[in-house]
Amino acid sequence: MTDRLKGTKAVITGGAGAIGMAVARAFLAEGAEVFVTDYDDATVAQAVDALRAESKPAFVNGAAADVTRVDAVSAMMEAAVDGMGGITALINNAGTNARGSLVDLSADEIDRVIDVNTKGVILCTQAVIPYLKGADDASITSTASQAGKRGWAQIAVYCASKAAVIGFSRAMAVELAPAIRVNSIAPGHIRDEGMAWDGFADRKRADQSLDDFSADFATAEIPLGRLQSAADIANGFVFLTSREASEITGDVLNIGGGVVMD
Repeated sequence: MTDRLKGTKAVITGGAGAIGMAVARAFLAEGAEVFVTDYDDATVAQAVDALRAESKPAFVNGAAADVTRVDAVSAMMEAAVDGMGGITALINNAGTNARGSLVDLSADEIDRVIDVNTKGVILCTQAVIPYLKGADDASITSTASQAGKRGWAQIAVYCASKAAVIGFSRAMAVELAPAIRVNSIAPGHIRDEGMAWDGFADRKRADQSLDDFSADFATAEIPLGRLQSAADIANGFVFLTSREASEITGDVLNIGGGVVMD
């Protein structure tokens, strides 16, 4: 790689999932130091071990944290600073979903989606700001979604939570300028770990392989005719965190093959 992120000290929430791991790998490959966090100790330990095995001798560490709790987020940021000597970039990637008609969702399901997807982004951003102020080329980039830009049935609360991430990121871009750049990324249908197929199973024929269904789905739904990978999304995070994006703030980068074009 090209050391595009040399000197970057990044905290990645949702760091043990498909996108989070892809972002961590891409950052490490570009010379960054990485601190990953996710919902439980075992998940984080497994992710850190895998990243260390792949990325020696780069610095990588992590800690479990509930991004919906102020005390947990604060402790996580302190642990990241202790490990890396500072923070220059935050990747808000923790997320969840609840699929179903709105009338069928429980209050607990609604709360969980809003708490993780929206409140978690807000709390992590709030906690990291004091550490980013004064950092060289500081940035915050959050995972939004194509669903935050258009409506999809059965995921209304998810759509709302991701639209909120976009609005919040734009507000923070104004509030934190010029010291900290703030952007978001709107992924499309991701093929890794079956993420694209949550809720689409009823459209797959019994005699159809997943690869064939994937190809048919992409041809029908995506202008570029292909699904995106977690690595595709990670490339966007690398770009928006790098100095190549030093003049970009308040923006939403679509990485969805043309599903949404605004």
